[in-house]
Amino acid sequence: MEKLISDNLNEVLCEQIGQEKFNANLYLYIAGYLKNKGLDGLAKHFEGQHEEEQSHALKIYNFLADHSSPINIPEVNSPNMPLDRIIQIAELYLGREIDTTRSLNSIKHLAMDEDNPTAEEFMRDMIKDQIHEYAEATTFYDKAFLAGDNWQTILLWDASLK
Repeated sequence: MEKLISDNLNEVLCEQIGQEKFNANLYLYIAGYLKNKGLDGLAKHFEGQHEEEQSHALKIYNFLADHSSPINIPEVNSPNMPLDRIIQIAELYLGREIDTTRSLNSIKHLAMDEDNPTAEEFMRDMIKDQIHEYAEATTFYDKAFLAGDNWQTILLWDASLK
């Protein structure tokens, strides 16, 4: 039976599922930290990011399943790093979104190189979603940078998100 998704493309898409799930776990980890600090509005933002990342993993899963392609979800490491400053959280967030954008672009180029227009179009749709997430992360970073270590400003920011 002819495959619609090459082994190579299948492998990187499965790896991307793992990356999306790691992002989801990281954002829930950050949300928990913020919630435990009484920053419920900021926590809510990351809870939403968690849901978005979960939906991205599911989109890739469904794409592979719809093409009868094997699905191998890699083990996902749990995030476990100390968090103590809002700028540190912002850097983690923006860094993950930059890495994810690069990864999705790389997969799109692989689909193009393999002359797989279905996978290419799917990746273009994923990248459209990703551009929005990158913009959110950039805005979050900019606000965190401006707030610095001023907890009064951070509390006002948090209150504006409730």
